[in-house]
Amino acid sequence: MELRQLRYFIEIIKSQNYSHAAKNLFVTQPTLSWNMTKLQEELGVKLLYQVGNKVMPTTSGSALFEKAVTIINELDQFSETIKTDYSLEKKEIKIGSNAVISPVFMPLIQKFMEVYPNFQITIEENGSVKTQKKVVNEELEIGIVSYPIVESNLEIERNIFHVFHYDAYVLMHKDHPLATKEIISIKDLKNETFSSMSKDYVLWHVLKNIARENGFNCKINFMSNNHDVLINNVLTDKSVALLPIQLREMYNHLPLVWIPIKDKIKPFDIVVVHKKNKPLSPAAALCLEFITNHKISEPSTKSISL
Repeated sequence: MELRQLRYFIEIIKSQNYSHAAKNLFVTQPTLSWNMTKLQEELGVKLLYQVGNKVMPTTSGSALFEKAVTIINELDQFSETIKTDYSLEKKEIKIGSNAVISPVFMPLIQKFMEVYPNFQITIEENGSVKTQKKVVNEELEIGIVSYPIVESNLEIERNIFHVFHYDAYVLMHKDHPLATKEIISIKDLKNETFSSMSKDYVLWHVLKNIARENGFNCKINFMSNNHDVLINNVLTDKSVALLPIQLREMYNHLPLVWIPIKDKIKPFDIVVVHKKNKPLSPAAALCLEFITNHKISEPSTKSISL
């Protein structure tokens, strides 16, 4: 039994005439007759009988008519709800990220908005740790975050053409006693005071963990969610910080040095996450599909993140 056949059946009974029903349905009369024959054969019961040009339902046909009207009405109402609530027109998508991470995927996001101009994308700025938590808690559907992934209930998606990541360097004022080093060990920073991104960012956790692995607890005297504020603090109080080297070009005019770390710190991959076993809305699914399956025309070498 097909929904199309139920619609035909309903219209035939309403019209009480094959010819009128065919006209209302914009199909041929033989099409209606053939479908009604198949429907009755499938159900194994006579549903309609014809006297002259008048078509009437049998008792079985009347029972089917009542149920078919209910089914079709509910289906049409549900279809309208789907179109209204989940239409891809004039939809807003909120993506968890931050002002440092989002530029990595921005060429793809901009391309997506060119293809789908009715979409409005808002970037909700948080650290990667907080963004991961918000995705798990279903406050956000998708997030662009950097490794490590600290939440277990996340699906991790990567762009199939590009690998995005950043490398952590030690940042300090050029007059700092350690500023002449070409490479630095975390142990060299045992007695230093740190400025750090907040606990919402993975670099805070990385800094704490790598210090602990080297036998000391790092002293953090200043935290911020804004790298501009953080770098200004490094300049004024001569503290040190752990930040992505990809930020360096933004601050070349300042008296700062960026020193690579001797201790092995794996580059931090930047990926897209969404909650495991949680279906995405059509709008979020379309966006995720687009930014993970499209190529940037001129791949940037300045992938940055926190």
